Amino acid sequence: MSDSDSPLGGLDVSADGADFARELSLFDIIVIGIGAMIGGSIFVLTGLAAGESGPALILAFALNGFITIFTGMVYAELGSAFPEPGGGYLWVREALGRSQAFISGWMSWFAHAVAGSLYILSFGSFVTLILTEFFRAPTFGLSLVDLQKLFAVAAAAVFTYINYRGAKETSRAENVVTMLQLFILAVFIVAGLWTIAGQSNTTVRFEPFFPNGVGGVFLAMGLTFIAFEGYEIIVQSGREVVNPRENIPKAVFYSMFVVVTIYILVGIVLLGAVDVTPALLETARQTDSIGGSTVADLPANPALWQVLGHLGEFGLAQAAGQLLPYGTLVILLTGILSALAALNATTFSSSRVGYALGNDRVFPDPFSRIHPDHQTPHVSVLLSGTLIAVMAVSLPLAQVAAATDLMFLLLFLQVNYSMIRLRREYGDVLEYGYISPFFPYIPIVGILTKLFLAVYFFNYSPLAWYIAIAWILVGFGVFLAYSRGRIRRTEIRRETRVVSDERRPTERPYQVLVPIANPESAKPLVELASAIARRNDGEVLLTSVVTIPVQTPLEDGLQFVENEPQMLEDAMQYAPDDVPIHRTVTLGRGAGRSITNIAYQRDSELILLGWRGRRRRSAEFALGSTIDTVVENPPCDVAVAKLAPATEPREILVPITRSSHAAFAADVATSFARYWNANVRLLHVAEPGSNNFEPVMADRREVIAEEDVTVSTASVTGDDITDSILSYATEEGVDTIVVGAAREGILRRVLFGDISERVGEQFDGRVVMVKKHSPIRSLFRQWVQKWLGRRRSED
Repeated sequence: MSDSDSPLGGLDVSADGADFARELSLFDIIVIGIGAMIGGSIFVLTGLAAGESGPALILAFALNGFITIFTGMVYAELGSAFPEPGGGYLWVREALGRSQAFISGWMSWFAHAVAGSLYILSFGSFVTLILTEFFRAPTFGLSLVDLQKLFAVAAAAVFTYINYRGAKETSRAENVVTMLQLFILAVFIVAGLWTIAGQSNTTVRFEPFFPNGVGGVFLAMGLTFIAFEGYEIIVQSGREVVNPRENIPKAVFYSMFVVVTIYILVGIVLLGAVDVTPALLETARQTDSIGGSTVADLPANPALWQVLGHLGEFGLAQAAGQLLPYGTLVILLTGILSALAALNATTFSSSRVGYALGNDRVFPDPFSRIHPDHQTPHVSVLLSGTLIAVMAVSLPLAQVAAATDLMFLLLFLQVNYSMIRLRREYGDVLEYGYISPFFPYIPIVGILTKLFLAVYFFNYSPLAWYIAIAWILVGFGVFLAYSRGRIRRTEIRRETRVVSDERRPTERPYQVLVPIANPESAKPLVELASAIARRNDGEVLLTSVVTIPVQTPLEDGLQFVENEPQMLEDAMQYAPDDVPIHRTVTLGRGAGRSITNIAYQRDSELILLGWRGRRRRSAEFALGSTIDTVVENPPCDVAVAKLAPATEPREILVPITRSSHAAFAADVATSFARYWNANVRLLHVAEPGSNNFEPVMADRREVIAEEDVTVSTASVTGDDITDSILSYATEEGVDTIVVGAAREGILRRVLFGDISERVGEQFDGRVVMVKKHSPIRSLFRQWVQKWLGRRRSED
């Protein structure tokens, strides 16, 4: 079986890809994860979190570690089954489709880049403070803010180059930085615990434990959640890890255990061993931090947690001055190392997400290029590093960092749900290195806890929600304007092959695509298509789809082409001379999907399908696998025609409502009337007590009459709309009914609606059901149905 025909859509799950050099050991990726998680919050956000939760900061860290376990198990399982760069984006793509995967990848790329911006700005802030306060270095006329940004950009440039050089250089730098910061943190914790051991009133320091209530704990959890997403970075290195199926799950759990332990101990020391001295209070009042409180927020006799909140990213460093000789300087230096370690990890991860998006052709192709010497996605590394630097010097980092937490939470929601879908659909196909227990309760708990934190986070930063929503909306725009077309073209090349293509010299902008599967339906279908094409100054494209068995590559499918070219050539004779008609024979896996691919590729305005006039009684398909597939996912307008009897239309009935589908039905009926010189009857079926519909009828009648078509209107009252339409058609000698679709449902599957389909099934004459294309609504409906698991394949 070829990659394109695999049940996972061509994804290589063998872990044998050769794009990257496998150089990272278990120790290397543990260090990468620890570096990201330690640098994520201890030095940058711990003070702010203490300002929200008070002594309950310890509980906030413990709870974050606890709820992270659930998603951590999900990442360990999926990381072992899919050891590929891309992580959450990759899994969402396989479970929910490329459109939702794009949004997850878009959020992930942005979230990692903004996290990197936070780290380099913290680096610049710490370096500036050390140089100006401890060494009295000159500023050369630059403001402190300018110095911070200058050092931040320098750090971004250095670590972008390190990641550009390759995974081995990345891991070496990560190992050195992370081991140094772990050593210094260990000294700080031991000194703090020694101080606490010599106190007689330690418990008083933690009272009141909930100064801001339980809500303060939740706010602190949401604020510091970014620190506990390092396992997401671990799985990004799948292609560069030795024995990834075994080592990735181990790295996830080992790094989480180390980091959660360190966070809890730092919280205990920070709040149990530090006093509010006059010097510390004065420093807090004079400090201008990235995200600390304003001076007005600091009361006259503040508690320690209030002082730490005001100090912001300098809180831990200033407090450490009481515990260690030169403690502030030591912790500032450690903070610099921590920020660099986290920056290295986020640059690594952000570039891998960009690579996955480029490799999937939703980002420009350069994102997927691999350096011939360093075996790294060098273009993605450079662009991700540039994004990190640009955002660090141009955006309000405190609020955007909060939006980063929020987007990680939203990404983890998708990943947890994707794990449920993937286990149920492909669990017997995938090769796992670790399987999480208690399925599906583990991912369900992960979904509920992340959703709660995301919603509650609005209390801390409404602006974070606004920034996240704005970025997601921009992603929607990029997807619709650029990525969706690239995805579709890629899918067409994988799913469909044109083996015969004959085009007339004359081509026109409006095209009606007519699939022909049965020679008996060729004449009426071509005539109907010609009528629509003539009125719109258009052309007709005939196609016949030859379905190829899954085990046969499409390029070898020519052997299955038999009488299709001759059938299309015979059908071309039914088109009038003034309507250009073309033909193509196509190979594909499924007829419906191939038809939509052709329509998209040829930019058709309308797909016209033939129907036998019988609805299916199964829950899987309504009108047939091919028709259902086309009608549910069309790239353009669609019409389905019941073709009996084979007589020219004389009296055409159009049921009228206020929908765009009914207006389109009147437009199609006008095309038929002009082609065959027939009459059009507009009918409105009013329910008892309904409002006057005459103005709408008058407007539609006027539009049709302007084209020299004889048109009349009628209105009847009835409880059963279908019976009313059929009774009127029989009484008035109608031979053709053109009926618009019902409004599409979001949570339920609607093709043309029960009324239209019952009319089509029960009327003895010709029935044409039409549906106006609505790209945005169709896309949203597809996303909702994929989340609900309502995906069907063709027969």
